[in-house]
Amino acid sequence: MKETLISDNQQFNETMEKIRSGGMDNLHILADFDRTLTKAFYDWEMRPNLISVLRKEWYLSEEYVKSAYALHDHYYPIEINPNIPIIEKKKEMTDWWNKHLDLLVKSKLHKSDIEKIIDSWFIEFRPALIEFIRFLNENDIPLVIISANWLWTDSIRMFFEKNMIMSDNIKIISNWFLWDNDWNAVWYDKRVIHTFNKDETVLHDHPEIYEMVKDRKNVILLWDSTWDPAMIEWFDYDNLLKFWFLNEKENEFIGKYKEIYDVVMTGDNDWEFLIWLFKDQ
Repeated sequence: MKETLISDNQQFNETMEKIRSGGMDNLHILADFDRTLTKAFYDWEMRPNLISVLRKEWYLSEEYVKSAYALHDHYYPIEINPNIPIIEKKKEMTDWWNKHLDLLVKSKLHKSDIEKIIDSWFIEFRPALIEFIRFLNENDIPLVIISANWLWTDSIRMFFEKNMIMSDNIKIISNWFLWDNDWNAVWYDKRVIHTFNKDETVLHDHPEIYEMVKDRKNVILLWDSTWDPAMIEWFDYDNLLKFWFLNEKENEFIGKYKEIYDVVMTGDNDWEFLIWLFKDQ
């Protein structure tokens, strides 16, 4: 069932009023991409993320599919195991991302493979998101998207362009490839972005984005991973609201996530609530 659950109404209202009174010039949005900006379900089944579509639809070779699933089966249990220390997880995730990116290059990933994914029915923005993005664009509010996506920063950019909402205020931080003249992936940036190092990535590797948002001390964080709130720790903010899109195991995790986040959005929720928050601005 679709619900918008506020953890502490008084605190939320007080923080939201401070953000409103601070003006749009003091605000920026920090968000994930897969299953945060995009829908999580189709016909009650979990939608694949971008890299999963590549495997699921066999756009590359049979050997790629087998190897990619083998990597997933080995490393994913490590990623979700709460008993493994974060330092060890970071090392293991770096290994996983590097091995998979190497595999994509060896499997001759082509830009057209990414275009097929972007054009597929698997990837779709949440309802009302486009309206919210247009509001941000019209008010020149930065939207910083930080994604551990294996498929190139421009895979996200291409999806925004497909929906005709790409603008200069939208900044995308993700993994990226170097392409040859025929648009075959031949190399990737070794400073990989994975689930557990998004905080370090913004601070050390993207100073131009920090310059853009450093004086915008009011922040809205939108995510679907328990580790993602750590991404804001490096930033000296004044007011922060954390939104969590809870896409599965709602009954099991709602209580825990309400302790971490200010707002928990369940049931593959839309963006109407966020639009409503700013409708008078």
